[in-house]
Amino acid sequence: MQRETERRLAAEALDRVERRAIPQAESTMVIDGARYTADTALAAESTALFRRHPLLVALGCEIPQPGNYLAFDIAGVPVLLVRDDEGSVRGLLNTCRHRGARLLSGEGTVGKAFACPYHGWAYDRCGVLRALPESEHFPEVDVDDTRLMRFPTEERDGLIWLLLDPTAAKVPDPGLEALGRELAGYRLSDHVRRGSHTWTKRMNWKLGVDTFLELHHVAVLHRRTIAKTILRQAFLYEPFGRHARLVAPRRSIEDQRCEDPANWRLVPHATIIYRLFPNAVLLSQGPHMELYRFFPDPEQPGTTECRITFSSPADDDAVRDWDEVLGLVLGVLDREDFAMMESVQSNLAAGLQREVMFGRNEIGLQNFHRVRDAALIE
Repeated sequence: MQRETERRLAAEALDRVERRAIPQAESTMVIDGARYTADTALAAESTALFRRHPLLVALGCEIPQPGNYLAFDIAGVPVLLVRDDEGSVRGLLNTCRHRGARLLSGEGTVGKAFACPYHGWAYDRCGVLRALPESEHFPEVDVDDTRLMRFPTEERDGLIWLLLDPTAAKVPDPGLEALGRELAGYRLSDHVRRGSHTWTKRMNWKLGVDTFLELHHVAVLHRRTIAKTILRQAFLYEPFGRHARLVAPRRSIEDQRCEDPANWRLVPHATIIYRLFPNAVLLSQGPHMELYRFFPDPEQPGTTECRITFSSPADDDAVRDWDEVLGLVLGVLDREDFAMMESVQSNLAAGLQREVMFGRNEIGLQNFHRVRDAALIE
């Protein structure tokens, strides 16, 4: 984060702490809970959100070296990210040009070429076919001129963006506005991955995003864990086009009141949450960053793959047990946040209570769902 922005937000946070002033929407908002459970809602989102907008799919440090790859599905589309010999990230359809077999799974490193597990067709790190066993049976196939379907992919300031449209020439501007400079200030391109985890949860993908957009639940759901450190009555929320930033100050921020305001800091004293449309959440936790991506199952509105990555600067010399850090965070999410979201999903799926309400103090939820609705009708 840029120093000027950090000082400004620290001052705003301390002012809100003193005044106990919560950002408020003009009114409550009521939505139809079917947006979490209906097949029609999922189909519309898969088309209008996941295939028409740039998606933040990974941190660059997840595949730092040539040959490193990640394989995952986005709304039913098998995607393969590979760093090529020149250091660029390639976004490829993870489907062999022969019979449609999946080429790679999970993550790892490939050599100069990798072979399909079905018949051995081999592709290089750019997705170009390099070897075709028993090629005499395929006289029409031109090796070196046959390639995997490509998705426009771009790495910007340590963030990998992908457009799930193979007909497009490039990744369009994600519309970060001022957030672009702010995110660049974290120097994510200099980060090292410290841990990763993938879950499949019985909840709609939007419930995963919703989890991070309000502090109203902290005092109750997290009363035995993070409620002791978060000043939930003094959060900051600011939209940036389709994206947004929520600042959740910790109690330690008040220790700076007697210092020169020019020296006030935010990053060590707050969880800073960036909602990056449509389905990613990036958190600054002071010593490290966390990236959450929520990918819907293509046929089940109530099933979501949650991909989670922790990173910190390569020169981070603080002594931390990263397995312990990851375990603590994931424990709270699994036992408290996501367990509650799975319960909500089950209750809404019963179809009796159809309405869901967002309070005036849940301004982040109201903003996210309005942005989602607007994107569906563009």
